[in-house]
Amino acid sequence: MVWDLPTRIFHWGFVLSIAGAYISGERGALGVHEIFSLLALGLIVFRLIWGVVGYETARFSHFLASPATILAYLQNFMARTPAPHAGHNPLGGLAVIALLSVMGAMAVTGLWTGDDILYEAPMPILGIAPELAAPMGSWHQSIHKLVLPLIALHLLAILAHRLWLGERLVRRMVSGGHAAQKPTRRQTRLGLALLALCVGASLSLALVTPNFI
Repeated sequence: MVWDLPTRIFHWGFVLSIAGAYISGERGALGVHEIFSLLALGLIVFRLIWGVVGYETARFSHFLASPATILAYLQNFMARTPAPHAGHNPLGGLAVIALLSVMGAMAVTGLWTGDDILYEAPMPILGIAPELAAPMGSWHQSIHKLVLPLIALHLLAILAHRLWLGERLVRRMVSGGHAAQKPTRRQTRLGLALLALCVGASLSLALVTPNFI
């Protein structure tokens, strides 16, 4: 099992951005919430691109599986006999898509979501479809209810792999794991540059809001 450096940085940056956005949002610190949310948005854009052009195990084509393959993996998992995977297993692939979809929807709707008192979101300030502010705010609050259950499910899956199969997924996401063919330096540099570009572009949206500091 191996994950390239850009994917690992994305993963832990995503953990940080979700935790920061959730905690700051719950506490009403909307300026800080915006920074973490824009960080998440930039990371998601990177992951979508890297899922097409990135290292083999990071590509969606590598780990997105058919329902039959997912069912077979689940049966083998219950029997403690799953085949090893170089990257995400079929269930892990579903988790990736679920997290990117839910958090992506949160980040995008948040671009229009203000509190009508002290905070105004970037898109209305830029004059981009300000009429979407109300419906996007409603969607933002609705999707918010999915975040904690999805995170809990993700953590339970990691725990199940550790206790049931003895797989140290967290350690591998830190070290990268081992594989016969590792990412080339060119692939790594390309991924890091793309990551910095996506995150930088997303965070720059905070400059248009009056309370970005």
